Amino acid sequence: MTKTAHSLIGQKLIDSQNEVAASMLLEIQNAYPNVPQYREEEVEVQIKEIFKTLLVFLGEYVRDPENNVLDRAKEWGESIGFMSVKAGGSLEETLSNMTLYKKCLWEFIQREGVEDGLHMNQITDIFILIDEIFNIIVYGFSNAFSIATEQKMIETKASYIRLSIPIVPLQKGMGVLPLVGEIDEIRAGILIEETLEKSKNLSIFHLIIDFSGVYLLDETVLHTMDLLIRSLKLIGITPIITGLRPELSLQFINSGLILKDIQISGSIEQILQEQ
Repeated sequence: MTKTAHSLIGQKLIDSQNEVAASMLLEIQNAYPNVPQYREEEVEVQIKEIFKTLLVFLGEYVRDPENNVLDRAKEWGESIGFMSVKAGGSLEETLSNMTLYKKCLWEFIQREGVEDGLHMNQITDIFILIDEIFNIIVYGFSNAFSIATEQKMIETKASYIRLSIPIVPLQKGMGVLPLVGEIDEIRAGILIEETLEKSKNLSIFHLIIDFSGVYLLDETVLHTMDLLIRSLKLIGITPIITGLRPELSLQFINSGLILKDIQISGSIEQILQEQ
């Protein structure tokens, strides 16, 4: 393939970006006749601009394969992927649209190449270059969906954690926070946030933090308890600790956590009896 063929088709992709973008949009509209938003004027303009951006860096790469557009291709793919996620699209659907984009590009390059007297092997070589860019775009698509899936899992986990942090009212102005199981970084942050908000909403002035269901204290748990106790005091809530096992008590002491002004009792029942 000659440098002239490179330059010729690459420049035509850039110069004809409006035409090719319009044909890509038409392919999308024909493929999804039951999606009316693809025919809304504002959406059409946005889609065409997205395709024009694609066509510009495709043209630049075809003109000069040394042109560093791979990062831009990945970013473009990611941006489309995130848009698809936001619109409720699937990775399968997003990837299938690639075939529509390629179809328009192939028809354009073949037509223009034949008109300019290029041999079929030259046209094919140009399209192989374009396919390299599309492989990077596919990576961008997949990465966007992977990030979105991971974020969805974190949000789902956070929702579950919120439901698992009950503040149980015991009597007027007093409630209990029963701690159960392992506390990791995600749960620690939500634990503090939810405890403060729920205590305030329930008009809690004395909050019992019960450790009966906790069998291990690591640095994350100790740090969380330190922040929680200080935060409760700042908003006028008196923390009370119950249910500490002997081995956990030693960990509290060795951690340097200041408990001298915190009421500590063996059980919730003892606290209620003292009231």
